[in-house]
Amino acid sequence: MKNLFALLLLVLIAMSNPAHACVGKTLFVGISGPPQDMLFAEIISQLVTERTGTTVKILQFKDSTELYNAIRKGEVGMLVEGTDRALQIIKRKESNSRLAYDLVKKEYRKSLNLVWLDPFGTGQLLAPVISVDTIGHLPALPKLLNKLAVVLNEDSYNKLLKSFKPDEKPRKIARDFLKAKKLI
Repeated sequence: MKNLFALLLLVLIAMSNPAHACVGKTLFVGISGPPQDMLFAEIISQLVTERTGTTVKILQFKDSTELYNAIRKGEVGMLVEGTDRALQIIKRKESNSRLAYDLVKKEYRKSLNLVWLDPFGTGQLLAPVISVDTIGHLPALPKLLNKLAVVLNEDSYNKLLKSFKPDEKPRKIARDFLKAKKLI
């Protein structure tokens, strides 16, 4: 009887103290751009799901206005954004890509409560952008996603984009890419 009681007590303790902080959460990733955004959203989805146990749902919006309204309402915790579109959102201009990235990073944090992570490739500077609230719930997420910036350098970024055909399944391309880079 004592053994049964001890076993029951251990089970109750284990159930009340989850082993993985991220398991059971859902991250909503919003996109509103070209088909390449879906590919990068899938890469993020696969990486986050495999490495944290967090469920990721990709929501596609018809335009940036609809996407940013969902972000303001808290319906989306992350988006894939490029500096060109971001400059339009904040109604600013900057031709130097690095200065543009620095400008949108600062302005998004100040006015939209969004944090720009390290960009993929160079060119248009596409990057994951996360709400401060999401970082509060998933604090390891920025570190994990910044690993993508290392493997998605200019060369691999361009190869990935060239290999992507809009009629292909981005989920398979994303998974193959992450496996090849030993991220999953």
